[in-house]
Amino acid sequence: MPRFHLINGELVQYTSEEESARDVEEASDIAKEASIKYINERREGTATTPGYGSFGEQLDKLYHDINAGKFGANAKTGSWFVGISSVKAAHPKSS
Repeated sequence: MPRFHLINGELVQYTSEEESARDVEEASDIAKEASIKYINERREGTATTPGYGSFGEQLDKLYHDINAGKFGANAKTGSWFVGISSVKAAHPKSS
């Protein structure tokens, strides 16, 4: 499908060189988006996990874990660690 752009208020069809350049730009954009996909998924909470809570919610969980004495190996049983771990497991960082 041909592409067009505005030049002096008129629609002008892309030249073959412009089409090729635009194809390269689009491929680059797709590659960039794929390279940070895991970040966006973690932030937005896709799949079956709700994603990361707000900083305030995370700090509150961390406070309650510390207040309950969740240190060392026990820290891995706290609500903050369990919640963060579930998001990381659902959306592994891809290289």
